[in-house]
Amino acid sequence: GMFGLFRQRSDFGILPGGMEEVALFEFGRERVYLKRRKGFIKYALQHGYLLLLAYTFGECDLYRSVGAGKRLRMWLLRRCGFVVPLFYGAWWCPLLPRADVAVHTVVGAPLQLPRIAEPTAEQVTAYHALYVEALTRLFD
Repeated sequence: GMFGLFRQRSDFGILPGGMEEVALFEFGRERVYLKRRKGFIKYALQHGYLLLLAYTFGECDLYRSVGAGKRLRMWLLRRCGFVVPLFYGAWWCPLLPRADVAVHTVVGAPLQLPRIAEPTAEQVTAYHALYVEALTRLFD
């Protein structure tokens, strides 16, 4: 799993927004779920990782989603630990993304984290704020 990759010093990607981002997805609305997502920063600090921030614009237009039921999806997620996304893409094969949408991935400057074996909550919060600030600059 992820901890093995950290121990091996492997490069890998994560989507910090997790299932909350899936549950809150709205067609046509760029959105990230990060305010309460600090765990990945804690682990990256423990291993002194270099974070390379990236964002894919237009991804929110690849699929249409069923907008109703957001409260139910969040309840299911909190209660059961999962959410079943209701979406469709191409008219002829709903599991494929729409072909008429342009997507652009933008990569920001790397954010090197120091190695701190047992980071404090304040350190995690401070580096999380740096991450959010860097992502905001990338987004803007």
